[in-house]
Amino acid sequence: MLNNLLSAPQYFPFIVIGAVIIIILIIYFIAKRNPPLPNYFVKDALMTNVELQYFRIINSYLGDRYIVLPQVNLASVIDKEDQGFRTELFRNVDFGVFDYNYRPLLLIEINDNTHFRKDRVERDKKVNAICRRAKLPIVTFWTKDGIDPDKIVRTLNRYL
Repeated sequence: MLNNLLSAPQYFPFIVIGAVIIIILIIYFIAKRNPPLPNYFVKDALMTNVELQYFRIINSYLGDRYIVLPQVNLASVIDKEDQGFRTELFRNVDFGVFDYNYRPLLLIEINDNTHFRKDRVERDKKVNAICRRAKLPIVTFWTKDGIDPDKIVRTLNRYL
């Protein structure tokens, strides 16, 4: 009886459609199980050109008294008591200023126009709140104000 149903011409389109759906589902589940690997690449530099300019000014002023490191992850300098998930700490700031025992003293952010985007504003609020609660000062310099070495030094003097 099954042979009669399968060989009947009126059922042929349904059999073809069913077979196509099954093949598509098989391909989908195989692809989902083995997603393609992302293409990784090495960045051109650790810092942008603007960050590098700030770094040179900050390091030339503080470098003999403090250690200035770029791209500091909050989780490297701040912890939380309840040892739960620490995902909010996996954000980087542009620079960290440390004493010679590598104790963090100050964090520095260099903000450009991208920090006016809603997602960046929220991120900056979270970073500032975390630093405030940890009692670790964070200084923000805005690129729209230009790179003024005297202003940078005056600002750093207020915190160190």
